[in-house]
Amino acid sequence: MKFCINCGEKLVDGAKYCHSCGFAVNANVKNKNQRKEEYVGVVFKCSNCGATISQSTAICPSCGMKITGKDAVSSIKDFKEQLMLIESTRKKSKFMDVYTQSANPADTKKLSLIRSFPIPNTVDDILEFILLASANIAIKLSKQSTLGKISSWMNSGNINLSMQKTISDAWVSKLEQAYQKALMLFPNTVEFTNIEKIYLTKLKELKIRK
Repeated sequence: MKFCINCGEKLVDGAKYCHSCGFAVNANVKNKNQRKEEYVGVVFKCSNCGATISQSTAICPSCGMKITGKDAVSSIKDFKEQLMLIESTRKKSKFMDVYTQSANPADTKKLSLIRSFPIPNTVDDILEFILLASANIAIKLSKQSTLGKISSWMNSGNINLSMQKTISDAWVSKLEQAYQKALMLFPNTVEFTNIEKIYLTKLKELKIRK
């Protein structure tokens, strides 16, 4: 027994059209089959060999193709623009700001943005992010030497300098996260070697043992 999928009326055997609404019986069968073949979600394919990959794939396991992501590049670009926008709202410091008990609102927003930004998944984008993080680390503030720790302790009463160190330390943390993601996604590649070189050089400057 068949029923019209348009109105639900029982169909007469051999009928080409529904006697109730006029909907074509063949269309019923076609649409029914189409519904069975529908997919939910997005399927990612390697642009080189067509193999199915996940959204976080950096190197295609079938052909070795390096996967790049325009969306991720765009997200890093947006991230940089957001940082610049926050910086443009910064008010000029005054002499008495040394004794203030609250951080500059621009620094608070910047810290929140850095900490919440997700590390991208693709090779080129992780490299770009590592370069960005590396360039924004303040060596004197985050240096893990005895002198650096003493300097940090002496400036602990200055909320603005303390916040600058916190921001720099946040970049150090992001640098570590980006490196670990690269290590997980595409180790033993030329790209990873370049990333590791940048990472280890920065750790050496910071006196952080690895």
